[in-house]
Amino acid sequence: MQFPAAGDRAGVSSAGNLRHLAATISITAGVPLTVVSKTLRHATLSTTANIYGHLTTQAARDAVDTIDHALTTADQPVPAPARLPHPAPPPENTGNSHTPKP
Repeated sequence: MQFPAAGDRAGVSSAGNLRHLAATISITAGVPLTVVSKTLRHATLSTTANIYGHLTTQAARDAVDTIDHALTTADQPVPAPARLPHPAPPPENTGNSHTPKP
């Protein structure tokens, strides 16, 4: 199948749009920008950052929210572990037949 026909069916009008779509999906899925940059064969990371930097803004906000949550819950006391009941002491020796003779 040739790209133009497949692209039309998928709503992607050019190979460049497909490339941009793949990069967008990768970045929003959490793939590091350095990996995306190498995959796209950009000469520099700044090229990728300039084109797709707006996508990393939400990821940065999510990271800050995660760190904030971790820090605000870190100073809360940790509940004490549940105490198990002490086991009953073993029964005293009653002189049964299993007791060794002196």
